[in-house]
Amino acid sequence: MKSTFFVNLKKMTHNVVHNISANRVRGRVIERFAKKINLIYFGAVSQRNDEHQVVRGFTVSSTHKDYHYCVGAIDGYDVTIVDRNDASVGNDGLVSFNNWIIIVFSLHTKQDVPHVFINANNQNTSAYNNFFTIYPMLNKIKLGTFEQYGLEFTSRFSIYTSFADSIEVERLIPASATRVLGTHFWPYSAELQDGNLYIYCDIKKITSSTLDTMLADGLWLAQHIDSQIELI
Repeated sequence: MKSTFFVNLKKMTHNVVHNISANRVRGRVIERFAKKINLIYFGAVSQRNDEHQVVRGFTVSSTHKDYHYCVGAIDGYDVTIVDRNDASVGNDGLVSFNNWIIIVFSLHTKQDVPHVFINANNQNTSAYNNFFTIYPMLNKIKLGTFEQYGLEFTSRFSIYTSFADSIEVERLIPASATRVLGTHFWPYSAELQDGNLYIYCDIKKITSSTLDTMLADGLWLAQHIDSQIELI
């Protein structure tokens, strides 16, 4: 117990110092990007005190901190960008510190879209541990009920949803869509929940190119979901 306490204390001290510097760098990148694509940049926002639409999805918690919050519209979609930090305690008692760039797209469809998580394999697993704790009813589904899915997608990504929604999800994300995702989407993850599409990036060092790719991939996926949901 004592050993774990000192390990956590050392890790917390290191992360506080590191995050102050990293936060400034990420902030400059995101603020310039927001200006380039005509989003409104608000900086840090408080989930308790500020009047803004809280970005939800599986990363929302009572302890998360949001920085570099931006909102606007891109190609007809309401878009939000946020740099979110949070800490969680694992089963071993050790604290893990996680950081996500999140881009949210408000879908146009009025249909009920199932809750889906598209997980990039071989990424920082601690960044997504909370997802499986919060949503134990979501399971990795075996693709291929109607058609064969390519190895380029299945080796890079796993899809999680409820067993009850698994057939609908295969229709929503057919093999043709996964060919695009397998080629262009890695190493980002995505979540569909409550009419929103969340694109997650847990890479520590981001660039304008990172954000360009997340935005383009997210727009493509949002448009695909909006059109495909009407066909199933």
